Amino acid sequence: MKLRVYTLALAASGMLGGMAAAQETFVNQQSPIDLMGSWVMGAAVESTTGESIGSIDDIVLDPDSGEISVAVISVGGFLGFGAKSIGVSWSELEINHDAREVILGMSREQMEDAPEFEERDRALIPAPPDGGTAPAGGTAPAGGMADPAPMPGD
Repeated sequence: MKLRVYTLALAASGMLGGMAAAQETFVNQQSPIDLMGSWVMGAAVESTTGESIGSIDDIVLDPDSGEISVAVISVGGFLGFGAKSIGVSWSELEINHDAREVILGMSREQMEDAPEFEERDRALIPAPPDGGTAPAGGTAPAGGMADPAPMPGD
C-alpha cells in the first residue's frame, strides 16, 4: 500500500512539474510595457524637434540575448522610391505611447548622410556532418550551395 501511494505521489508531482513547465513556455498576454512587433514595424520616426525622419522597416535581433539590437530605418526618397535604409542602435530610440511616437536624436539631414545599412544574405542550413539526409530545401552540401527545394509537381 505504501508503495502504491508513493508511486501516485511521484506521478502527480511529475504531472504538476510538467504543468509548471508548460506555464513557463506559453504566454497568454503581453505585459503593460511590452510592445507588439507590428506596432513598431512601419512606425514613423521623428527628430527631437518633430521633424519626420523616416519609418522603421526592420529590426535586428541578437540571437544570444533575444533582444533587439538595431532598428533599420528607411529615410529619404518619395513614396518609398529613392529611400535608403539606415541602421540605428535600438538604444538610441525613444519609443512612447505604444510606438505611436518614436523619437531619434538626429536630424533628417544626419540620417540622409549616414552610411546605408548592409543586410547580409540569409545563410543556408549546413549539411549534416555525417553526410546524412538534411531537411529538404535549405541545406548546403559540404562544399557549396544547396539545390533549391523541389516545387510541388516537379
